[in-house]
Parts: sequence; structure tokens; C-alpha cells
Amino acid sequence: MQELIPIGTGFNIPYGCRFKMQPKNPPVTRYPVYIGRCRALHCSSGRSTEKSRKWGDRRLKQLSRLIAAALILIILLLAINFYEVHSDLPEKKLLDVPLVNQMDEPRLYNGCEITSLAMLLQDNGYRVTKNELAGQVKRVPLLYENGQHGNPNEGFVGDMENGPGLGVYHKPVYQLAKKYAGSKVKDLTNQSFSEVIRNIAEGHPVWVIVNTRFRPISNFQKWDTPQGEIKITYSEHSVVVTGYDTNHIFVNDPYGTKNKQLDREKFIKAWEQMGSQAIVIQ
Repeated sequence: MQELIPIGTGFNIPYGCRFKMQPKNPPVTRYPVYIGRCRALHCSSGRSTEKSRKWGDRRLKQLSRLIAAALILIILLLAINFYEVHSDLPEKKLLDVPLVNQMDEPRLYNGCEITSLAMLLQDNGYRVTKNELAGQVKRVPLLYENGQHGNPNEGFVGDMENGPGLGVYHKPVYQLAKKYAGSKVKDLTNQSFSEVIRNIAEGHPVWVIVNTRFRPISNFQKWDTPQGEIKITYSEHSVVVTGYDTNHIFVNDPYGTKNKQLDREKFIKAWEQMGSQAIVIQ
């Protein structure tokens, strides 16, 4: 009886692998050892793949935990920073800012932005009238000969004194304010309203653009200007923010009201709708 030996003897065949038994002097075949080796490697490769998969799963779980921990840490740091910045702010604040009425003679019928700037400058000790400022601000036509409209980002649009006109946005007003207050003037446009609140808390009134209703509106229209298409509303209005409390914002309205009380949430939404425009003198 012939002794049976495994094909591939001499190779380390992992436990549990299946292989054929064959006579000690087998008929000649082309790849007897190679066959045994292939089967052995195949079994080993299968287990290696399984181990690799399990190892990859463990690494993925570890990475997920690290990412989650990092996100939690970032959130905590942001919360701590916010608390440190805002925890010392008083719950309410009301400043005594000089009131200037745009309708007082000589009137500025459409000059709420310039009149509000006059209040801001006067509160900071600069002796200048609304009409002096009106004579210095850059102006653009309400309507050009080619049918395009003026752009309030470039200058006051139209006739400020008697109309028709629209208004002016923060950039030309900021440039005009710098003629008086220089580097003390800060443009807060596109920042969070919390910056407005912080400045009020520190004693600095803030010039802003909102609308005459002090709440979100829908009566916008598109204008074609030399600088491109813009959205405008004839309800645009400018005031000086003079105070706040938990539920209200207080403003000096150039239509003639000092420390006018307004709904805080609606006011902020109206301000954001008009591009979050704000200027302060620090």
C-alpha cells in the first residue's frame, strides 16, 4: 500500500486548510506542488482579508470618535468665547444722543441717512449740521439718459432736499464720516447685530439702514445701474440705534422721535434685509 502524502509538503499550510492526499510516487503532473501552494495561500489570503477588514473597521471607529471629540471641543471653545465676550454686557442700555429732525428747515426731505450721520457726529463732539453734510456727500442721478438708475452704493440717488430721490448706502456715508472722525469711524456692515449691541453697551450709538416700518418688507424692485443690477425699496430708512433691552431696540428717528421703542426681533430682521449696514464712531 502506497504511503499518502499531502501535495505541497514543505510549505507552512495554515491550520484548517483543505488539501488532497496523493500516492508517494504519483503519476507525473505539471504543477502538483503549485496546486497545493495555491490552495494554501488562498486560505491564508482569505483570513488576511478578514483581519484587514476588522482592523479597518476598528480604525474607522477610532477616527469617528476623534472627529466627534474635536467637534465637541470646538463647540465648547466657541461657547466659552461667546460667554467671555458677551457675559459682561448689561441687559439693557439707553444712550442720550442728540436728536436732529430731517424736516426742520432747511429740510432734507429724503435725507434720513445724512441726518442720522449728523446725530452720530454731534454725539461724538463734532459740530456739523445735516445741511453741511448734505453739501459734501457724493451724489448720483436718479435716472441717467440711457435709462439706467443711480446706485446708492456710489452716492446719494436723486434730490435729497425736495425729491424725487431714493437715498444712499453705507459706503459714501462712511467716507463722509471719515472726513470728520478719521480712523475712529468703523464700518460694521455685514457683521452680526451683536456687534451693534456691543458698541451700544460701550456707549457708542450706531448708524444703520432699515426701513420705515422697522420690520421685514416685500416691496423691493430691481434697478439696472452702471455698476450692475441691484435691489432697492423706496421704504428705505436710516436711524441711529441708541439703546436696547431684552425685547426692544431704541432709536433716534430723524423723522422727529427720540429713543423710539421698537420690537427687537423684527428690527434685526429688517436691518439684515437691507444688507446689515452699520457705522460707528469709537
